[in-house]
Amino acid sequence: MSFNDGVRAGMFTVPGYGDVDFDPGFQLVRKGGYKGWIVVEAEQDASIAPSKPAVGRAHRYLSGRLLLRNER
Repeated sequence: MSFNDGVRAGMFTVPGYGDVDFDPGFQLVRKGGYKGWIVVEAEQDASIAPSKPAVGRAHRYLSGRLLLRNER
């Protein structure tokens, strides 16, 4: 399957909604004191998964697990 076919088939999603356990990586980020940017890529077909709600889901997920929640 090509990458584009995978996107159209819904193979990709935002963090927190798939099968990847990000918590070990988040622990390293917190313990290391990292304060920089975190970039999220979620390749989705916007006609199936509109971008704005997907970005909101990713932000809520990351905010609940990283330093963002403590900086507000």
